Amino acid sequence: MDNLPYDCLSLLPCAQSIGGVVILTTNSLIYVDQAARRVSLPVNGWSARVSDIPSLPLDKDLDLVLEGSRLVFVDEKTFFVVRKDGMVHPIEIISDGRTVSKLILSPALAQTTIPTVTRQLDRGMLFVGSTVGPSVLLRAVRVEEEVEDGEADDMSAAPTAVVDTKNVMDIDDFDDDGERTWERVWTADH
Repeated sequence: MDNLPYDCLSLLPCAQSIGGVVILTTNSLIYVDQAARRVSLPVNGWSARVSDIPSLPLDKDLDLVLEGSRLVFVDEKTFFVVRKDGMVHPIEIISDGRTVSKLILSPALAQTTIPTVTRQLDRGMLFVGSTVGPSVLLRAVRVEEEVEDGEADDMSAAPTAVVDTKNVMDIDDFDDDGERTWERVWTADH
């Protein structure tokens, strides 16, 4: 593939049901399918300056640097970005069949060790290995629960994150139509 940004760092192959590969760069995440179609998710303002790949609009409040980050899939359409400071961000791949239309970055779920390597293991376990601190074994579980109508009115439209003292993280997610009918819960246990 021609004209990739100069700041590409690593590749993450996707599941066969989606196909393609996710490319980690310092300033964006790029999904490329077998037909060389690209979907780019910028994470800071530098992405448009170092690449001519068309990308999704940049969230003005977003200013991340992905240098030193590691990627790991937790299911077929969701992967985690573990940044060099240990912050764990879920990225959801939105697709219609095998055609990917966008990548959605959610707020950080948790903070873990400084990553050197990440691997998906059996039964939802994720290994985050570190050469500068303790390595960590995480468990990722996705649960969908119905949200009552009264509870949906009390929630804000943006995704929120809450961390308790047991290293468990809840994140609210909403339909593409803006309907607040389901709550997805990711749990990260040490």
